[in-house]
Amino acid sequence: MMHVRRPVLEVQGLSVTFAGETVGAFGKRPKPFRALDEIDLTLNNGEALGLIGESGSGKTTLGKAIVGLVPLSAGTITLEAGDAAADRRGRARKVQMVFQDPYASLHPRQTIGQTLAEPLRIHKAVPADAIDHMVAQLLERVGLMPHHALRYPQHFSGGQRQRIAIARAIAIEPSMIIADEPVSALDVSVQAQILNLLDDLRRERNMAMLFISHDLSVVRHLCQRIAVMYLGRLVEVAPANALTRRPAHPYTTALLSAVPRVHAGNAPVHKPIVLAGDIPSHAAIPSGCPFHTRCWLYDKKGKPAQCRNARPPLAQHEDGRQSACFFPKEAASA
Repeated sequence: MMHVRRPVLEVQGLSVTFAGETVGAFGKRPKPFRALDEIDLTLNNGEALGLIGESGSGKTTLGKAIVGLVPLSAGTITLEAGDAAADRRGRARKVQMVFQDPYASLHPRQTIGQTLAEPLRIHKAVPADAIDHMVAQLLERVGLMPHHALRYPQHFSGGQRQRIAIARAIAIEPSMIIADEPVSALDVSVQAQILNLLDDLRRERNMAMLFISHDLSVVRHLCQRIAVMYLGRLVEVAPANALTRRPAHPYTTALLSAVPRVHAGNAPVHKPIVLAGDIPSHAAIPSGCPFHTRCWLYDKKGKPAQCRNARPPLAQHEDGRQSACFFPKEAASA
């Protein structure tokens, strides 16, 4: 069956700033913490977009901002050609989130049946007398049994809990799911099962999926496009094959170089690029290109002044990619 592509998520100029907490006897307040800075992003129905970057880059904050768990400082979020920002229930009907820790996201004193019935009842997704039947169907769809509805979260393994969290997320048939590191807390043997489940559900229901992860190899396998974040900004967005074959930002190149590879025969072995220092604080973002203080290409190019003094825009390039770098063609030359 052919599906017509349409945007289910449009993010424009999205910024999130957290006020610094008052510290010390004299009530000194540190600089505001700019977690997200002018994010522009579009996601179509049926599409999986991977969001990668180091810890602290703002990936989870972006996911929470989209579902309404974090207030915006600027910008707009439009869901399915209608801004749901003013309607919390309407937004929840369109976008759901699967969190990293499935146990923390499930109520320990509610049975699984009660947990899955709650969104169905709140959103009146099915008649009251059909809720139990729908709960049984949801459990079966994610690989569990109907009688599991009578048990509590502590009776399940980590992989089973994540299946329950996924069942809750798809219960009201949202047009989009945000999966925030959904397999990082699971055993390796279970990770592939959960990833395949998410991918199957995306295809069956023609849902959009924003998949947040540190694991570039997983994102490359699962997603059609990849967006790379650094210090709360998007630095590259491109089709997965194009980005992994020839990145257009030096930060992406460094991330790709760190992915373990199996080398056969006399194939050349490329050393990973080791970035200098840690990611800077969001309260003290470097001037110019935020990445220039750690950039291997900045040193290689002789420390050009434009990298220190001007912020590169997220510009459109060939192959449908975007990159925020003054030297996109040289970024893949490491």
